[in-house]
Amino acid sequence: MDLIKIMETFPTQEDCIAYLERLRWHGSPECPQCESPHVRRRTEQAIGRIGRYNCHDCRSSFKVTHGTLFHGTKIPLQKWFLAISLMETNAKKRLSSCQLSRDIGLPQKACWRMMMAIRVSEMGKDNVLLQGIVEADETYIGGKRKKDYDKEEGEPRKRGRGTAKDVVLGVVARGGKVVAERLENAKGSTIAEFIKKFVKTEDSELYTDQYRGYSEIGKQMKHETMNRSQKWEPGGIHTNTMEGFWSFVKRAWYGSHHHYSTAYTPLYLAETCYKYNYRDENIFAKFLTEGMSGEM
Repeated sequence: MDLIKIMETFPTQEDCIAYLERLRWHGSPECPQCESPHVRRRTEQAIGRIGRYNCHDCRSSFKVTHGTLFHGTKIPLQKWFLAISLMETNAKKRLSSCQLSRDIGLPQKACWRMMMAIRVSEMGKDNVLLQGIVEADETYIGGKRKKDYDKEEGEPRKRGRGTAKDVVLGVVARGGKVVAERLENAKGSTIAEFIKKFVKTEDSELYTDQYRGYSEIGKQMKHETMNRSQKWEPGGIHTNTMEGFWSFVKRAWYGSHHHYSTAYTPLYLAETCYKYNYRDENIFAKFLTEGMSGEM
């Protein structure tokens, strides 16, 4: 949903709450504490009380946002909706908290917390088990760009394996979904454990480069390695799909975020995977629908 559409559809806090109530309760509100349908909406319209209900059974008070991404927030829901739309549908190369601050008129720190909360809700959304032709590849995130030179040595900075960068491994089914996670190392046992977690090995064929770390998983499933000296052919043995996904990750890192701490790298990866996996759907509506159905 584009920004103008959001402004027109949700001009007030009441409109936002009514939309979330339709997604969560479908016209039949119930208490999130005891699941009782014996609830009644409060009539007062004081600030912060809009959309609040009382439960006649457990005597609790609640809103539709209880237990969701928006629970307890003091930021207007319209600004949350704008932030979700900007992050998930408008910013192809990702969005920085500074840019979001300028776009929706909130302090940068508040925007950073909002964006992190959205990314947290995107983690673990998919119970992914890939099958068919599956490509696997690893990349390394962190440090300086490869064109930068070491000031002490006067030589290009070291890239990839052997650096202090975070190891990230990804697997993607051709024409399907992708999974990417930060790993502690790129050893064969670690790679094998990751691939067995997300790939149906007995029904799949794995394509990788010739890195020897894939040899262990290659003993447990059908495995082919690409030869970079040979001409690439569509549908052949290659990892171009996975490398294309890495380009999205790296463009976000270089162009918008510039730095990921190890603790937050999984959240940025979750955002990129979510956008890739649902690129052909209405991500804004899907995100809110999942959140209001208790999957957030």
